[in-house]
Amino acid sequence: WAASGLALVVVLAQWAAQIGETRMTGRTGERVLYSLRVKIFAQLQRLGLDYYERELTGRIMTRMTTDVDALSTFLQTGLVTALVSLLTFSGILVVLVVIDVELALVVFSTLPVLIAGTFFFRRQSVKAYELARERVSVVNGDLQESVAGLRIVQAFRRERDGIARFTGRSDGYRQARVRGQWLISVYFPFVQLLASAAAAAVLIVGAGRVSEGTLTAGALVAYLLYIDLFFAPVQQLSQVFDGYQQATVSLRRIQELLREPTTTAIAEHPREVRELRGEILFDGVRFRYRPAEGDGAPEEALSGVDLRIPAGQTVAFVGETGAGKSTLVKLVARFYDPTEGAVLVDGTDLRELDLAGYRHRLGVVPQESYLFPGTVRDAIAYGRPDATDAEVEAAARAVGAHEMVASLSGGYLHEVSERGRNLSAGQRQLIALARAELVDPDILLLDEATAALDLATESLVNQATDRLAGRRTTLVVAHRLTTAARADRVVVMDNGRVVEDGTHAELLAAEGHYARLWRTFAGEPATAGV
Repeated sequence: WAASGLALVVVLAQWAAQIGETRMTGRTGERVLYSLRVKIFAQLQRLGLDYYERELTGRIMTRMTTDVDALSTFLQTGLVTALVSLLTFSGILVVLVVIDVELALVVFSTLPVLIAGTFFFRRQSVKAYELARERVSVVNGDLQESVAGLRIVQAFRRERDGIARFTGRSDGYRQARVRGQWLISVYFPFVQLLASAAAAAVLIVGAGRVSEGTLTAGALVAYLLYIDLFFAPVQQLSQVFDGYQQATVSLRRIQELLREPTTTAIAEHPREVRELRGEILFDGVRFRYRPAEGDGAPEEALSGVDLRIPAGQTVAFVGETGAGKSTLVKLVARFYDPTEGAVLVDGTDLRELDLAGYRHRLGVVPQESYLFPGTVRDAIAYGRPDATDAEVEAAARAVGAHEMVASLSGGYLHEVSERGRNLSAGQRQLIALARAELVDPDILLLDEATAALDLATESLVNQATDRLAGRRTTLVVAHRLTTAARADRVVVMDNGRVVEDGTHAELLAAEGHYARLWRTFAGEPATAGV
């Protein structure tokens, strides 16, 4: 009974230890992964727009999902197994030496071969796993792009082409994974082969010594049993090593992301920003976008721009596609920093200002109004989550969006779907203008989107824009010249340079770039010499 009771206690203790081990490794692993996910997300929030313009969305998502999952698997299962196996391996190694040094040397003679094989497996498996990670990034990116553009795919009947492209990319990923599995299928039996070879060598040497009387048969049998125990943790380690290789590749990719420098660095001693007068100065500004890997050096988007905008003025930027209009506005928002020169607001270089405080004084209305899921009220209050219902409604009324919101089912509590897809382009634009009004910005940056609106909605949006721009410095990227005509000042850009600057009437009288654009817009024939 005493022995039975002791055995029961041992079993219960082992059971409790396994529970404790599982809970501890699980909680510790999840805590580490939670911190890692938060760090990755925070880094993604800090990175400048140039990173997202040159990186595939699928590659970014893979680092947050597939790479983190590979680390999760290793931390929660492989790490403990590796530790136990190493301790077992070390203990059996000592026992083998203590029992018989000569036979131990026979067993140890297989270790250089094992090390060489492991080194080869490591080099080849890293290449295979890196290729697999790269290809799954492409697969994820293709899936994301196909879902986002499904309406266009179906409208142009490109479903079969999309399936063929996705199948090809998925097959490339499969081939990379098969390469990794082939390496595993060779490496694991290789370790088993070494164990069998070591046992055979010990049996041959030991049998000779038994016949000579220098080793007992019992000691030889015990040694053979210990060889199995010696290589069992080696086999476990070889399995863990595969998970370690995948985790190493994933960790390297995550580290590359975390080390990615932001293009809008925070000043060492940033100046606090409480309010702005709104005077803007472009001083010898040159800018070129950072190229994607392998694209070569890009052309300059801006070339030596010198421009002063007084506080309270509404300036419309006009020019053909690629002239640099949107780039100038992005520099004012400090989504990018100039390659050369400086952008100053109220006489201070933007790079010296507290970035969060500065952007708090900006109102940004992009060309494509992005709305997050939630209610209309949440969408308007995005820049000021603490705003009251009365303040939200006042902002909507200020830009003339209240009647539109009231016409929705649920009014301000109307549910907005992802990207605001259940709203029309005009409704999204009005909500975006109300969102900008609510933060009461000192500088308004507006990228016009009226080209996609019907005439009635365009009129509403124009009125809302005029109300919003009336009390503050406003920079408008004008895609329709009627918008430029209403501005205090028109700046015409061409190939990254300012080629004309003046009021609508002055530029028409000058018979230059703007006059030609206006005649084209109005449908009038160009006169000779223009």
